[in-house]
Amino acid sequence: MDAITGSRIIADRYWRREVRTGPVRFADVIISPALPISVAEGVLLVRLPLPFALDHINVYLLDEGDGWTLVDCGLDTPEAREAWDRVLTHPLLQGRPLHRIVVTHHHPDHVGLAGWLSARFGIPVAMTAGEFAVAGRYADPARDVVAERCPFWHEHGLPATLAPELLERMPRYSRQVHALPARVDGVDTSAPITLGGRHWRPVVGRGHSPEHLSLVDDEGKLVLGGDQVLPKITPNIAVWPGGDSNPLRSYFETLPAFAELSDDALLLPSHRQPLRGIATRVDEIRAHHEDRLNAVIQACGTPVTCYELLPVLFGRPMRHAELGFALGEGVAHLNFLEGEGLVVSSLGEDGRRRFVRM
Repeated sequence: MDAITGSRIIADRYWRREVRTGPVRFADVIISPALPISVAEGVLLVRLPLPFALDHINVYLLDEGDGWTLVDCGLDTPEAREAWDRVLTHPLLQGRPLHRIVVTHHHPDHVGLAGWLSARFGIPVAMTAGEFAVAGRYADPARDVVAERCPFWHEHGLPATLAPELLERMPRYSRQVHALPARVDGVDTSAPITLGGRHWRPVVGRGHSPEHLSLVDDEGKLVLGGDQVLPKITPNIAVWPGGDSNPLRSYFETLPAFAELSDDALLLPSHRQPLRGIATRVDEIRAHHEDRLNAVIQACGTPVTCYELLPVLFGRPMRHAELGFALGEGVAHLNFLEGEGLVVSSLGEDGRRRFVRM
């Protein structure tokens, strides 16, 4: 098929396009902020507030008998700390303390309160080596990783008049993430992990973050998915300076592990509602990205910057911090297309990179 008329942009090596018969089925549970709810035997879901358009994160407590293992922690805000104060005294926790913390990835809404809870209970924190390395770089007080993105923004077409506002409004990691303990345990992703009386198989996802940890129980019935596969929304797949230059390809390469899971497995995601029908949801996510990739390639009939393509990708104006995330995601789509030989880019004398269809 012709690439500019709605083709299969995502190659078969990333997506075999199997016919799915099972629909996505959402769990019939009512989730309220800071009120633990049982979603499986020995597993509690806790919803914590976020000060963004996506206004919550789901974290999970796994019953260890004499205490709890916590998977993800929430953002370090006064509202989230207050929510934890309510959660920790809820009758479902039976007065038992937290024993350890496992973090799926380095993003602030997942790791933000890990250091605070670790100090409060004197408990260890564990995460994959790839995620801990990025968390350490981002938390370095000697660096301003937002300011480091200014040349990247310029290269990809951000008007100079918008750069100061974006620099001011982009969130700072150190303001959202409590300092991690001096020692953080590494997660061996090649071996099963025992948590909450179950053995879990680590599944590493890439693209959204460098070594994202998801966990599948040994019976294949439960999946602690983090952000790698989400209901109704797609995780941000973006290029950041010093990171993966083709994260959308990395994301596609690690999605098959989720598409192979049982149709009856219960996905416990970090946002929105738990669901069954993971493989179908994976295909919906792939189809969404293919639709966006087709739209981008059709708009590249003449050389254009990523900034000029944002209305094509998102269908609405981007404002404030979301503009920074949108640029990262736009470049991810363009770099994927260039990697597949469908567009080519060049850097102009004005320092702007423009992409054009091959």
